[in-house]
Amino acid sequence: MEDFGIIIACCDQDYLFAKGCCASIRYFLGDVPICLLIDGTFSVSALEKSYGVRVINRTTVSEEVLRKRSFGWGKTKMIAFWESPWSNFMVLDADTIVWGDVLKLANFQEFDFIVDKPCYDYPDADVSEFFFDIPGVEKHFPNFRWSESRSNYFCTGTFFAKRGVFSLEEYVEILDFTAANPGIFKYGEMGFLNFMIFRAAQENRLRVQNVDMQLLVPDFDQDLLRKRFPVESSGPAGDRESATVIHWCGPKPSLSSGKVYSEPMNFCRRKCQEDVWKRTGLAAEMSLQVEDLQRSIYVYKNKFKKKFRQLTGK
Repeated sequence: MEDFGIIIACCDQDYLFAKGCCASIRYFLGDVPICLLIDGTFSVSALEKSYGVRVINRTTVSEEVLRKRSFGWGKTKMIAFWESPWSNFMVLDADTIVWGDVLKLANFQEFDFIVDKPCYDYPDADVSEFFFDIPGVEKHFPNFRWSESRSNYFCTGTFFAKRGVFSLEEYVEILDFTAANPGIFKYGEMGFLNFMIFRAAQENRLRVQNVDMQLLVPDFDQDLLRKRFPVESSGPAGDRESATVIHWCGPKPSLSSGKVYSEPMNFCRRKCQEDVWKRTGLAAEMSLQVEDLQRSIYVYKNKFKKKFRQLTGK
């Protein structure tokens, strides 16, 4: 694919999964270019050397407004629309892996955005919970016919897009609006990015296609996922022609997690250990267990801080 690469948004808390995401790209897609869009200052030099990944971080972003206002949860991945190294790109959250040849789903000749196709038309209650406050949008954006797109809204854990499809001015307006009206758009960028995409589509500024390209792990039974994405000792098995992005958008896929089916991510994390650090067997398992422990400590520390602030009012 011409002038194309995959951009993975990550921070220190989910870098352990981003490694697995990179390994899944190399395993299923070969040498397609990869870029890590990093919120933080940690080193990824090992992946730069082994996987040839490029890096975008606060020091390399050219636009000052993006450096100052677009890093952090719910905003980091937006930087790709202006700073992508390629004119055509795919975005992945860190807690995803690709399974199969997902690149065959992209059609940049006819579309500017290729996004996931939801399983059903969202009722008003789901639109309000996952995307935006309906009365608020109707009040502030009366020309946006939000209901016409209820069958198109998607989880923004992955999508294909073209660089420059939005003006920076439009994005700054959205940032200003969300700062002044924090309760209207939901779940970080998911609400306002869906709004930006489908408002532009209604105004004939964007060509958008919905395709079945993402599986949200919390929406499916574990036994069904084991059958659909089997992992054997030799690696992923089953239908290699299927193409999807597996997204652990709820409980995360740690090695010992019983809450979700994590074997596809576990395999990819082990593959990264082998590819990058030449670790296999017990050495790889110990390294991954340490990563899981470090993440658990980080998560519980943040939960404690949040609870403390709630109790003290500070």
